[in-house]
Amino acid sequence: MGAYGAPDVAIAGMVEGFHNDFESAIAKEDIDFGSPVFGFVGSENKCYGPHLDKATVTLSADLVASDTLAVVIDGVTVDEAFATTHAAAMTALIAAVNADTTLAAAGITAAAGATNRDIVVSAPAGSDLVVTAAVTSAGAGTALATVLYGTNGKFLGVAAFVQNGGKDFGAGTACWKDGMSVSILRDGRVWVPAESTVADKDPAYVSGLGGAGTLGKFTDVATNNYDIGGFFRSNVSSGLALLEVRGMK
Repeated sequence: MGAYGAPDVAIAGMVEGFHNDFESAIAKEDIDFGSPVFGFVGSENKCYGPHLDKATVTLSADLVASDTLAVVIDGVTVDEAFATTHAAAMTALIAAVNADTTLAAAGITAAAGATNRDIVVSAPAGSDLVVTAAVTSAGAGTALATVLYGTNGKFLGVAAFVQNGGKDFGAGTACWKDGMSVSILRDGRVWVPAESTVADKDPAYVSGLGGAGTLGKFTDVATNNYDIGGFFRSNVSSGLALLEVRGMK
């Protein structure tokens, strides 16, 4: 038994082959070996594990007279009743979220989404939002509200496994510590925690970022998950699969 122990298949974050490219960034939290690593625009040389720091609230129909849209963000309720038009109600709700002192203190903001039925709620890097939304109506309203989670981060690569004699490394600890300079595989092949559906040559996504799957794993399921532009190069075995990373996405 060597420094890697006796793994059934590999170790999460273990790099395979010789044609691999790395970059480094400072961990702003503990990051597991084999974890997807994210960076944020305007936050140079800092990195995080995956988080649900963005939530998109989508309505199935326009708001109408007697409708009220209520959004609960990390336990804070903000609501807005239809007054004149659907667009005006949505704009007023966004303004109310941004004016809430509790949410502002937490760095949480809201903005218009891709259509005038969408509101995008964002939290600071490294945060996980809990958002619910509902439309109530005393009239003819039929709109339903749904919430889809995601991230404002950009995929940088995978946190590589490192073995040395220090107490902060090794299969037992299984993570880079907050404040360390993380070795991030940005181009190459690495073993990662994977969902059970993964098969060789499937396209790869970060699991859980759309609210389905296990956050921190990789998956071959595209729906509501984060496309990293890479591919799996093995079937899943003992919870791990070989992932081919192809750069920031």
